[in-house]
Amino acid sequence: MHIRLAHPADLEAMTAVLIGASPMDPVYPYRFPDRHLYPDEFAALCRRKCAEYLESSTVVVCEMAVDGEDTESESEGETGHGHGHGHTRGRESGCPIRVVAFSAWDLPADVQLPNKGRRASTVEPPSPTSPTHPTPPTPIGHLTRQTAFRAALTHHKALIFDAHPHYARSVFLKILLTHPSYQRRGAGTALTRWGIETARQLGGLYTAVFASPMGMRLYRGLGFREVGRFRVQLEGEGEFLEIPALVRGPGGKMGEGGVTVGRVGQVEKKGEGLKREAPKIEGPRRVVGEYGRRVGECGESRRWVEGAVYA
Repeated sequence: MHIRLAHPADLEAMTAVLIGASPMDPVYPYRFPDRHLYPDEFAALCRRKCAEYLESSTVVVCEMAVDGEDTESESEGETGHGHGHGHTRGRESGCPIRVVAFSAWDLPADVQLPNKGRRASTVEPPSPTSPTHPTPPTPIGHLTRQTAFRAALTHHKALIFDAHPHYARSVFLKILLTHPSYQRRGAGTALTRWGIETARQLGGLYTAVFASPMGMRLYRGLGFREVGRFRVQLEGEGEFLEIPALVRGPGGKMGEGGVTVGRVGQVEKKGEGLKREAPKIEGPRRVVGEYGRRVGECGESRRWVEGAVYA
């Protein structure tokens, strides 16, 4: 396993990771319920998003050696279209080296790492439609949900992190995804440790993240604690996203501890759901900040993946 700063040539590999991991993260099915109908357009959207990360954030990738079978069987993502993982050969093993995970970080404004601001290649237009490929909406996805999602994240980032004297100048994890075929091999842990160590080297800063519900286990195990939680839900809809806000101080062991929920000190015990209400906020239509169902009940899959959702 090798952790390094990303460069523009990693764009296609990052796109493949995002496409492959997106079905298991509730954030993507919620915002793009029609993505399976327009695979080319969704792939182009993922590519544009990864290019945006390379241009505006500090992107860190995890590479692993893969065998020939993995190389052949995973050359295509969820869409069924090959996007390539940017293989190179390991110096010692001779096996192909693949980017299997990536993370995007926002560092304090006065910090500049080498890959921030590198411009990725231009995104090609989506493929023409055909009788078997319906004309897509422009853009794809549930636009009202996407608007509500962005509004909720912006509001709660300002409320929970930016307004806090210790969290405002933090190392903020925007997204962390691992390709499904390489999960539970330590990639997510290694990438998160990179951020924690970077925060320590920058003068003992906090590390912060809006976690994917399915990634809570990873962050808890590395010593993060919950300092807030909110729900994204349109009025009249049963589907919703429940998003926890986590921080980790510059000291302490990277082990699991108690998790503080909200701003009144309630502790969530293992295996128990959250049953209290938080204040509501107004957004496009309605962004509801309520507690109710257990984390993980808002997506197509409850399988654990490493993830952050500020994307």
